[in-house]
Amino acid sequence: MAGQRPSRWLTLERRLILNTPIQTKLDAGGVLLAVIDIPGRSMNVFSVELMDALDALMTRVETDAAVQCVVLASGKTSFLAGADLVMVRGFTEQAKVLDTDALFELCGRLGRQFVRLEASAKPWVAAVNGIALGGGLELAMACRARIVADDRRVQLGLPEVRWGLLPGAGGTQRLPRLAGFEAGLDLLLTGRSMAPAEAVALNVFREAVPPAALLDTARALALSLRHQPFDASQKFGHLVQADVPRHSAAGARALARQHGVSNADFDHYPAYGVIVDCVLLGARQPLPLATATEMRQFLRLMIDPVAGQMVRTLFLNRQRADKDMAAPDGLRIERIWRGPLPAVLAPWAEALAKTRVPVTEVDALPVGEMELQDTTGESHRIKLALLNSQGSEDEACEGVTTGVLSPSGSYGCVLEIVGADVLAADALAALAARMGALPYRSDRRRSVLGTLSQLDRQGDARLDAQALVALDQWAAGAIAKPEWLDVAACSAGVTPAYCGGPFAHLWAHRERLTQRAGLERQKAWAAAEPLLREAYA
Repeated sequence: MAGQRPSRWLTLERRLILNTPIQTKLDAGGVLLAVIDIPGRSMNVFSVELMDALDALMTRVETDAAVQCVVLASGKTSFLAGADLVMVRGFTEQAKVLDTDALFELCGRLGRQFVRLEASAKPWVAAVNGIALGGGLELAMACRARIVADDRRVQLGLPEVRWGLLPGAGGTQRLPRLAGFEAGLDLLLTGRSMAPAEAVALNVFREAVPPAALLDTARALALSLRHQPFDASQKFGHLVQADVPRHSAAGARALARQHGVSNADFDHYPAYGVIVDCVLLGARQPLPLATATEMRQFLRLMIDPVAGQMVRTLFLNRQRADKDMAAPDGLRIERIWRGPLPAVLAPWAEALAKTRVPVTEVDALPVGEMELQDTTGESHRIKLALLNSQGSEDEACEGVTTGVLSPSGSYGCVLEIVGADVLAADALAALAARMGALPYRSDRRRSVLGTLSQLDRQGDARLDAQALVALDQWAAGAIAKPEWLDVAACSAGVTPAYCGGPFAHLWAHRERLTQRAGLERQKAWAAAEPLLREAYA
């Protein structure tokens, strides 16, 4: 449906009350169209309210004789973007106080719902029109069958590993049973997304159809499945999983290594090992039991601090940083002129090409500089630099607006904005949006620590040293918001994601680090402690 006019069938929903998470319409053939459309959100996500609505919907399907089958669709341009990570972050906090049984009951609700949905005598067909990530893909996989819109904007995947988590509503069990052990494990450990064609090739989806035909195709499929009881062997092409090895700790590490996970990452990021454990331990169990096995493994991550730190920094705070650091509404870059770029600045040429803004090379501009023209008519001269490659050259950059570009990694890239006034910083933030980069604005003043770039100063240092340097920079007034440095440092790859960033590491190890700090740092800590307690406690 993305980019298409809604079908006549879906427009019937306009007459329904629009303040419910799931709207329904039963047609004369007994097909119940259930449309997920959470009010007030640009994308659907699983929340307590949506889970309540799903329970009510399943009860209706089970008890209403007029309902013969269900087509599950979305009223938004995406399908469902996963769980509300604010809720998940709350789970990590609850893990500090709840016992295992209570935590299992709290966190396992969605997985139990999907087991119930899957076993329904009345078939459910998912009509996926856009993004279906995390819990969104898990919901689709719980349905008897899945149809997806053949649209390049559609993303299908289980990205939870990127935030130190695993898909805890059956994802580690259904994906290998649909796609096969090796392909499923690869998708789980990388967190990468599939395009519709790959999802069909892997038998995760039955068919990819033009967006305008999505609902009608799903309806026809649902009608064809009426009166057929659920049969796991018909749904899953790899139900037996005979190629899945028996579980062992050494075997789990070896499998992760085969899929590109280094020994160091395996040790620092518990999610890798727990995901493999889920797949191996649940492989030969019936799905209800395998889902419970998965949830017991999921609780290991809820108890471990790594997941909480990664969710806070790389999702919740990243979302806030994206909004807080964005350019003013309506400000765009209209033209770019640049001087010659040496080979060392090739990443800048690639990044500028992604913006689709006209770029003209001008010999009159100095090597490694560009000029931006924005929609207000203002022009801004920018010196170009790369993270971790500046060194002593920063001495010549004082007083010059500099854009410091980080390498692209698992969490995108960062454009650090150094030495800019407000107008130039806004222009670079607008450019960053076109590049898909986080615009991190360093303080205008020269860093007290020897380089213009705060992120460059964090690079290649031990975590303890990074934390203390961050404290020094905050004490000097060079950092306005500690959480934003954490987001930028982890997104740029200068600080490992598992620790949550320099300030998160400082807070987690505050007793040890402050006890051995000198007098000036102890004074800085005394001033910073209330702010950090509010942000990290």
